[in-house]
Amino acid sequence: MGGRSKVNTFKGLQERVTKRVMGWKEKNISKAGREVLIKTVAQAIPTYSMSIFKVPRAVCDGINSALAKYWLGQTRNEHKIHWVNWGRLCTPKDRGGVGFRDIHAFNLAMLAKQAWRLTQETHSLFYRVYKARYFPTCFFMEANLGSNPSFVWRSLLSARDVIKEGSIWSIGDGCMVGIKSHRWLPHPLAFHEGVDSAVKVKEFIDPQTKQWDRSKVNTWFRPSSRTEVLRVRLGSLDYRDKLVWNENKSRTFSVKSAYQVALRIHRNSSAEHSRAWDDKLVWNRLWGLPIPPKVRNFMWQACSDILPTRANLVWRKVHIDPKCAICGEHDETVIHILWQCPLARNVWALVRGRLQKCDSSALDFLSLARTLVVKLSREELETWAMVTWSIWNARNRIQFEATQTPPQIILKGAVSLLEEYHRLASSRSRS
Repeated sequence: MGGRSKVNTFKGLQERVTKRVMGWKEKNISKAGREVLIKTVAQAIPTYSMSIFKVPRAVCDGINSALAKYWLGQTRNEHKIHWVNWGRLCTPKDRGGVGFRDIHAFNLAMLAKQAWRLTQETHSLFYRVYKARYFPTCFFMEANLGSNPSFVWRSLLSARDVIKEGSIWSIGDGCMVGIKSHRWLPHPLAFHEGVDSAVKVKEFIDPQTKQWDRSKVNTWFRPSSRTEVLRVRLGSLDYRDKLVWNENKSRTFSVKSAYQVALRIHRNSSAEHSRAWDDKLVWNRLWGLPIPPKVRNFMWQACSDILPTRANLVWRKVHIDPKCAICGEHDETVIHILWQCPLARNVWALVRGRLQKCDSSALDFLSLARTLVVKLSREELETWAMVTWSIWNARNRIQFEATQTPPQIILKGAVSLLEEYHRLASSRSRS
């Protein structure tokens, strides 16, 4: 099956997802609602195919693109600003993303589940068939593509990088594990010069005591690695070495943990990095607030600096005046309109408690959030989020309707919405 024919074969999968999300576009659904539909329905459509075949990257990118456009609320003939790339949206929520699945990484994780069976279930029919056909004289992780391989076999081999990254060898008799060619300790080992990569771990185990041969360990390993090697508890020499999953405490393979490994491989290869990954406390507290989902989503946008403020629109090459439409003195950045603008300060002055006394000189909204999630209680953070949302709505009324809302009404609307949300949540929990 050639590259073009593979794309054509899986094109129907992409069309199914696209057709489903296009059917939702006619409905007036908030971003939070669209997030739920994408995660629970759209991203579940290709699951079966992805557990058997490696879907071409072009098809995965097409599915990702369709989902991104739907989340933005973009129809066929529209070209809305993409405020954040799909890779960031697929980052877990506690690292600054929304937690969507990256289709390509999920495909590799699903295939890794099947490939993992070829390292563990040595008595199954699945294992015996593939071993007889493709790796009769070696272990699966050392198998070659072979002659005239099937598309399924090619797909399974594509997932080996996930297994290599997420697993570690548990030492038994030491016969299978090479000291340099296999991962059997969490960190890279330091050797003296001239160490042969073909040497097996068994060469460092005393067959009489069934413990490490300290003299050999001292001879071959540099001091920085000797202690780590000697700390490894050896199993019985009557048992073979075993590949174990190393990405969770239970050491049990799961698609969820394999998906995180696949994402990690992608991030390392593309050199992606974000300061947002270092702000787990901020993201965990914001996403965990018992407030309307649309407000949580809005707060994520504010902390990510992707609200359509005038300054952000100018940065995106939109030709408008960047000055704040309310005060006309400063550029309309996220931190200005929601925290530092005279309208915002007048609203915050009405809020009781520590919010009223917080410093207004934060450089950006994420910096403000870092401070507040430490200083404020959960109830105060709820108020902060709801009032911030109401200030943004008041800004939009000025911007698009030329209607001004008094600070007292802005605050009252925020408090009323929060109370109504808590009342409904409480009634649901009782019923």
